[in-house]
Amino acid sequence: MRSVFELSVALRYLIPRKKQLSVSLIALLSVTVISLVVWLVLVFLSVTEGIERGWLQKLTTLNAPLRLMPTEEYYSSYYYQIDELSSNSEYTPKNIAEKIKAKTSDPYNPDVDGELPPHFSTKDVSADGSLKDPVKELFAILSDLKQMRPDLAYQDFELSGALMRLQLLRPSNSHHQESRQAYLTQVSYIASLPSTCPGLSNLLLEPSEKDLNNLIYLSNHSTDLSRQDSPMLTLKADRAVAQERIQELLQHAHIKRVKPRYPLWQIPVAFLPENQPLEGIAHYRNQKISRIDIPLEKGKTFDKNGVKIWKNGMDLFLESRTGQSQKVSPNTPLLTEEPICFDVEGTSANDYLLLKVKTALQGIALKGEMSLDGLEITQAEFSTKKDGNAPWIVKGDQALPVNSEREIGVLLTKSYLDSGVMLGDRGYLSYSSTTSSALQEHRLPIFVMGFYDPGIFSVGNKCILAPPLVPQTINASSSSFNLDKTQSNGVLVWFNDLSAAEKIKQQLQSALSDRGLAHYWKVTTFHDYDFAKDLMQQFQSDKYLFAMVGIIILIVACCNIISMLVLLVNDKKREIGILQAMGASRFSIAAIFGACGMTMGILSSILGTAAALYTLHHIDFIVQLLSYMQGHDAFSSTFFGKSLPNELSRNAVAFISIATPILSLLAGLIPAIKACRLRPSEILRSE
Repeated sequence: MRSVFELSVALRYLIPRKKQLSVSLIALLSVTVISLVVWLVLVFLSVTEGIERGWLQKLTTLNAPLRLMPTEEYYSSYYYQIDELSSNSEYTPKNIAEKIKAKTSDPYNPDVDGELPPHFSTKDVSADGSLKDPVKELFAILSDLKQMRPDLAYQDFELSGALMRLQLLRPSNSHHQESRQAYLTQVSYIASLPSTCPGLSNLLLEPSEKDLNNLIYLSNHSTDLSRQDSPMLTLKADRAVAQERIQELLQHAHIKRVKPRYPLWQIPVAFLPENQPLEGIAHYRNQKISRIDIPLEKGKTFDKNGVKIWKNGMDLFLESRTGQSQKVSPNTPLLTEEPICFDVEGTSANDYLLLKVKTALQGIALKGEMSLDGLEITQAEFSTKKDGNAPWIVKGDQALPVNSEREIGVLLTKSYLDSGVMLGDRGYLSYSSTTSSALQEHRLPIFVMGFYDPGIFSVGNKCILAPPLVPQTINASSSSFNLDKTQSNGVLVWFNDLSAAEKIKQQLQSALSDRGLAHYWKVTTFHDYDFAKDLMQQFQSDKYLFAMVGIIILIVACCNIISMLVLLVNDKKREIGILQAMGASRFSIAAIFGACGMTMGILSSILGTAAALYTLHHIDFIVQLLSYMQGHDAFSSTFFGKSLPNELSRNAVAFISIATPILSLLAGLIPAIKACRLRPSEILRSE
């Protein structure tokens, strides 16, 4: 109780008063500087931690947090090599997926198959004498582990290489040319789709109106020439076939707004309401009206040829500036000089190629039906139901679709968007195989069914996701792509808690060792992936470096507290002497100055955290402002995504909440020690 009383008395006498302006200003400056440092450290650490979390999410989605890769001993074992000498295996080596489905671990039949060559690998048998099956036993281990961790998912994968060639067929920019085409040729990695991956859907890019326009345009064209090297012709599809394709598309995409693809859109006379005049400008040829231009707004027909035009029944009438009226042909072109947009109310019940649309022209409502031909969709809603047949739907654990033209759907990285590739583009994958007489080329027909974001890691920039049969078929041939077997086939393992990667790795290694299979499998976590290891280590180093810099800046900022408290001690010598004469202990005197320093640190932490929350909440506006000032994007979307992370890091808050008060307390100890060493007799004598 005495210490509490002493502290209350000390606070009463030692708190700065209004007249002590210098002390108050230094205190305010100290709090401001520390708050700014806290704000800067919190914002930077929160953004960098969010970026790292996003990168890790993309890395571990496609590449998985943990991989099991066959070793050289696996490929040199009897278990793997015996397939090439067995009729039951069609004398073909099997990948992991085929090994899982194999009826027997040992396909060799000495009564049917030839004699094994000398020095052939010996069998690795179990205690009961049966051949050990590294693949099936591995999947049994993973199945047991899944019982303990329900969030665990696993799947085999295969990687191959091929030459991809896509035909980019696009509509012309003018009425006179029907279409234009270009080609994209790219040597690419082909990876099997990780269909059991729990986060795959988060990487897929949503289809856009641009993609829907392309799909509708391609629906009107035949696919017969799309796999030729350089076809000179673009064939139109049968109208019934085209209508069926578009009808299927519109079952999964709701069109909301459209606009004419070309300028000078001709207004159908049927769209005009009865007896509601529109202002226009008449153009004459040989003293006859050749066309009438209709502006979007009234009051823009200042030309001497300005007219008013309206519909009455099936007839079209025109009134000139002089007030003369005349009947004009209903075939007279009525053209809009500016782009005009239409709201889509639905589709025609008789023909899916017709849209029911409405718009406003000079304040007058226009309604009618329009063909999709020559229109561009500007707004649409897309269905992503798994039971649909839209070309952009990835159906979870099912294979990517094969369309009616027997083309295989593939997923490309978003980097192909910069090359002009869009949803629905067709082409082929080219690979070669060796026959008895020559090298023969094979072409697998494909179409682009979607795009995904692989992150910044180099392995993803050229990787095409395809059904497992595609890389399996390519690898089974004598392809010109010679991939390392130990890297082209393996097993991916996913789980939610990335921090448990090392623990799960040890569990798998222990289980494999217990079954005598450890030498067949190499277990690797995402920390050791060759294509990401250097980048992740550099990123961690940068983050630790900035944390150290932040601590140094905090120490410098907290030094202002020393100046403020030293000044306060000098100004309060008399009060300190009186308190000591009244019986206040040295600890009480020291505690008051130490508490002042810690209080300033806590207050600064609160203000800096509040400022960091506000900054992160408006981070997009700040990025836009920086981009505007620099004249280019302040942060590349390739590395940082569409927007910077805006969540406050808990780790950063914990770091600041602990470091700032402690440093402030330490800064206050120096004046506190000076204050408690003052002697009352010396103070009163000097006064």
